[in-house]
Amino acid sequence: MKKVFIFALALFSTQSIAFDAREIYQNKLIEQPTGVYQDSGLLFFVVKQPCLTTKKYSGTKESKQAEQVFYTQLVDQVNTRSISFNPQSISVSGRLKEDIFTEISKRYDAKKAISHQLLFDRDSKGCIREYVQVAQAEQFEKNKINIPQTDIDYVQNELIINALNEKKYARLGAYFNSLQINKLALIYNELSHDASYPFAIRLNNDIGAYKAYCVLNFDCKSTSKKFSDYDFNAVLATTFAAEGVINLHSLNPSLEMAKEFYLRAKNNFDKGQKPQQILDDLTISLNANPINADAWEKLSAIYRATNKNQLALFAVNQYSMQNATSVEPWVYLLKVIAATDKVEADKLHVLLISISDHVALSTWAQKQIKDYR
Repeated sequence: MKKVFIFALALFSTQSIAFDAREIYQNKLIEQPTGVYQDSGLLFFVVKQPCLTTKKYSGTKESKQAEQVFYTQLVDQVNTRSISFNPQSISVSGRLKEDIFTEISKRYDAKKAISHQLLFDRDSKGCIREYVQVAQAEQFEKNKINIPQTDIDYVQNELIINALNEKKYARLGAYFNSLQINKLALIYNELSHDASYPFAIRLNNDIGAYKAYCVLNFDCKSTSKKFSDYDFNAVLATTFAAEGVINLHSLNPSLEMAKEFYLRAKNNFDKGQKPQQILDDLTISLNANPINADAWEKLSAIYRATNKNQLALFAVNQYSMQNATSVEPWVYLLKVIAATDKVEADKLHVLLISISDHVALSTWAQKQIKDYR
């Protein structure tokens, strides 16, 4: 993730306090000598700098000297007060909030983030340079420095991307719980476990062998364990029973068969024809090799195209699990849940907008994010 700009906290844009501050200063503090004064929730840094040479009016040299005195005053104040970032400026909760706050606090000095505003820099009677800066006094209290949302978003994206790249799935599950994107939280929490679910029938790339096998095998003939006639390893039945959130594993994959039937399905899908044949071929492909992300993605797409949203969700969940270090499956998930869970879809969309500039996404995925409504 490219590291740019990230911290312009010292350049915080603040609400203008100059009008009220001028009135307070003029009425209460104008006669005070050099020093720091607190009034009405404001800190006034007052410098009365005498002329450095014999002359009638103060000028640029006195202004620069007064500015140096002001920064000395500011350092003295921050060194005597407990100044730190405000964790409540981070809107998310849980593990993600904790990690964002820790990272911000580790990288950046809250004392450098204090905002202040020049009130006066003017010549005063008796060849005195009157230099006054004002700041919100609240900033000088513990946990009062607010963190800009742009920097919160940047660090959040960085944490998520790092966790993806490092395959820290339990951490990602906690992050998605924090973001209330529950479907991704379930997926990554499941991936953090070592469980596996073996499917063992190997047909040596001959689907015809399935019939011969079933003549002798009672379990194969048991329809309760299969999703369809071609679900010979009960891959779809087992996966859909777990709503797609299951850590699949195959002891005896038939890779050539899986590829052959996937390509058949893809060819028909690309031509927009034979939806049932596509489903049958994908079922065979996935039973031959359940660890087959492309087939799960295509299965989700055909279910979505035929308005079987629940099955589309189950298939896209498994696709996400098998392509877990990529953000691309999250876009497929967005497409599926947009019609069934708009609240969670909106939250996922916000994350995708924020993170999309920092990860690799297909042109199709970028368009889906842009066109989402």
